[in-house]
Amino acid sequence: MAKPFDSKEYQDAETWRAKSKQKLLSIGDCISSWTDICGFGSLLEKNNWDLNNLQKNDVFHLLSEMHLIAGTAKLINIDPFPNEKIIVLNDGIAGTVDLQHIDKLHAHIFLFFFRDLLFTHYRLLQLTKLFGVGVRTILAGGQRVQYSSASTSGQSSLYYNEESISEFGERLLNTTFVYNPAEFQMNTAFAKAFTIDSLGSKQNIKVNGFYIEHDYFTKLQGIADLTVKISDKTIELLRNNILMFKLSILSKETKSMKGLEVVIYHIDKYFIYKEFDGDDLELDMFNQTD
Repeated sequence: MAKPFDSKEYQDAETWRAKSKQKLLSIGDCISSWTDICGFGSLLEKNNWDLNNLQKNDVFHLLSEMHLIAGTAKLINIDPFPNEKIIVLNDGIAGTVDLQHIDKLHAHIFLFFFRDLLFTHYRLLQLTKLFGVGVRTILAGGQRVQYSSASTSGQSSLYYNEESISEFGERLLNTTFVYNPAEFQMNTAFAKAFTIDSLGSKQNIKVNGFYIEHDYFTKLQGIADLTVKISDKTIELLRNNILMFKLSILSKETKSMKGLEVVIYHIDKYFIYKEFDGDDLELDMFNQTD
């Protein structure tokens, strides 16, 4: 008779339980992003929270398009090389990158990833405008630690005879009941980005804004050949001391947030120099007219 506490899944859960109790968990740096639709609540209200009404009024088309734009990983690789993991939560999309092996991330690769984050926001500005709503993107730096299994299935619940298990039992064993993605477990970078977004327009975190929390850049130290220079009005990213990108700072906010003081840069323009990929390019991240 196979028992739940004999399963690999159960043993894995017990391992995490022991590590957390013994304070042996591995804590590492990470950078995260959070993007969500501003005004989605008004769409729910307008449609009486009825999914049939939302479907009739094309709201799911908005969500599907948002997922296609923002729900695709922009840093593709395999562990231990840094790579992006993404989770979709209704009208919001979070991404995170572990930096435990930051020495394996070269400046040129990171700059392509960073460029795509800004391009994603720019495309979402255009998309949400068509639907009469807005978007906001926050980047933040922090740490994360896995303290539990990433998922729990029927293997942790079912007693069964391996030689005569029913079809129902097999399906139950393969059914996941709990999702707890490892990369988002106690992820303070994600938590900061989400909390900054929740401050909203009343706290000068404006609709359609692109914001970067200062610790995001602190966590980039250690990327080969990358230099970040921050002044009152600009943030410059250089590769091998050659200017690749420049971000124009519209405003700088210092917020006291859940016992933590954070510095937040509101980015309104983004410059790519031809030394990066052959052409000069400027994107207005705030005052779009087309």
